Amino acid sequence: MTFKAIARASRWMMAAALAAQAQAAPVQDFGEPNLARLAARFSLQGDAQPPVRVIQFGDSHTAADYFSGELRARLQARYGDAGIGWLPPVNVPGQRNALAYMRSEGWVLRNSRRDIDPDFPLGGFVGVAQRPGASIAVRPRVEDKGLWRVRIWLRQSADGQGLIVDDGSGPRRAQASAGAGWQRVEMKLKLPFTLRADSLPAPEVGGYELEKLAPGVALDTVGSNGAELALWRSWGGAWGRQLAAREADLVILAYGTNEAFDPKLDLDEYRATLQGAVSLVRSQLPQAAILLLGAPDSARSKGGAVSRECAAGPQRPLMLSAVQQIQRQLARDNHLLYWDWQQAMGGPCSMRAWRQQQLGRPDMVHFTGPGYVRLGDDLYEGLSQRLAR
Repeated sequence: MTFKAIARASRWMMAAALAAQAQAAPVQDFGEPNLARLAARFSLQGDAQPPVRVIQFGDSHTAADYFSGELRARLQARYGDAGIGWLPPVNVPGQRNALAYMRSEGWVLRNSRRDIDPDFPLGGFVGVAQRPGASIAVRPRVEDKGLWRVRIWLRQSADGQGLIVDDGSGPRRAQASAGAGWQRVEMKLKLPFTLRADSLPAPEVGGYELEKLAPGVALDTVGSNGAELALWRSWGGAWGRQLAAREADLVILAYGTNEAFDPKLDLDEYRATLQGAVSLVRSQLPQAAILLLGAPDSARSKGGAVSRECAAGPQRPLMLSAVQQIQRQLARDNHLLYWDWQQAMGGPCSMRAWRQQQLGRPDMVHFTGPGYVRLGDDLYEGLSQRLAR
């Protein structure tokens, strides 16, 4: 056997061993005070109950809505389908929602990752009309002929005229109070529906909340490609009331990958940022349980600062272990739920095996569709086991 053949066999054996280690990681309970309430909310679904609302905040793993989409699908299959949840104002390039999309003409997107606004709404995206007649169509990916509870976040200037909303049953006007910041306008609509700016300046759009008039689960995916948790700071000081208005029962925090690739990451500052996020959620949603996801394993194929923790080949980003340690310790200190994403993959240095099994992408940061589905299933199983105890 040649040296190359031996090396290939060795890599295959390593991949197989790590694959065998990979298993559904448990959701650990470090004393989450709202866990019993969350379990009761899931078990008491009925016509008189509001939907169980879950919000997942995160980076590109969330923004693609394959991982969170699988979790949503499993929860809705078991507890009932309450709809789509939160959407950004217009389509965000490189991002998707598994259940809906927007088509826009004459609107531009402001993104908190690159633009400045003293009052970005929840999610960090703003749609701005550029001409009279500018329109946005909000469409489900699967036809649904029922009525929906639609909430539109608007910010209106003193001389704005509102937006025309039409779901095919006749136009109506969506109007917010001028100069009062972001406000939520609620309507009962069919999907799809359109928004149209008849004149300028038109109200800016900060996003939508779409729920069926039925019990079940709605899972919001509030993600941004390339985001670190510190992005929340650029959303201004008022978006917390939007978080409170969502009345979520479970908040999932899924950051850490991009922080791990920053060789200059200030770990004390990162710890303070994560603590601040947890404190904000606790203050705005005191009834909600918080589930913190540890950053997944990842690797660099070449270049950049690495940790040299793996035996050979691509290495883990320099700050990954430190980020994971801070996440776990902070979950323990704040009595959160915690899911070890890396453990679900098989442990440190497992991304190479996932790539070889075509569950991880060649960049060894992101996952393929089947990989995200497997992870979403694992998280669902871990959460279900925790809720049943």
